[in-house]
Amino acid sequence: MLIVASLSLAASVTGCGGSDGPADQAVSAPPGPPVVSGTSQPPAASTARPTAVTGSTGPSAGIPVTGAGGAGPACVSTGLAASLEDVQGAAGHVYGRIVLRNTGPGTCSVVGYPGVSVVNATGGQVGAAADRTGPAGTPVTLPPGGSTGATLAITQAGLLPGCEEPGQAVRGANLRVYPPDDRGSLLAALPAGVETCRDPAVHQLAVGAFGQP
Repeated sequence: MLIVASLSLAASVTGCGGSDGPADQAVSAPPGPPVVSGTSQPPAASTARPTAVTGSTGPSAGIPVTGAGGAGPACVSTGLAASLEDVQGAAGHVYGRIVLRNTGPGTCSVVGYPGVSVVNATGGQVGAAADRTGPAGTPVTLPPGGSTGATLAITQAGLLPGCEEPGQAVRGANLRVYPPDDRGSLLAALPAGVETCRDPAVHQLAVGAFGQP
């Protein structure tokens, strides 16, 4: 019995001995995924509207030009005839009506002021072109053969500074008339006795719009 007790005591001491065995070593957990610090988030989808491009665009090519509120195409010089009518003198002026007559086969429209100047026998302009005067007028529709007029006032040359001396004025042969918004022109005979200032700085002519009484 003494021998058996000694053997049991030795076994007990051996079991409580050193801690170098594998069972006594700490087992570390496998490394986890790296921790991402910060609070950044994926960029949010943009809600900004595209910038609008401002500006005006011109009319498309090929659109026909109409005049007088769409009452037909604008009258042009190739389908018109011009004349100066109802000429009379009063208080140092000569007054008349520049008349445009529709010589074309279809209806056309006139609105605005004519361009007017005096020209000599060879077509060269004499003096200044007419100034515009009065209201803009109303659109006028001209059927074939129809006509409309605009009032022309011509100040007598001797009453204007720069035209009172001999040789400063000359008799013109015709009026050159441009229909509104047209680069083509027409000629209307100028009455005898009407003299025009040579100096283009002297404004002798004034013209009203079509569609005025």
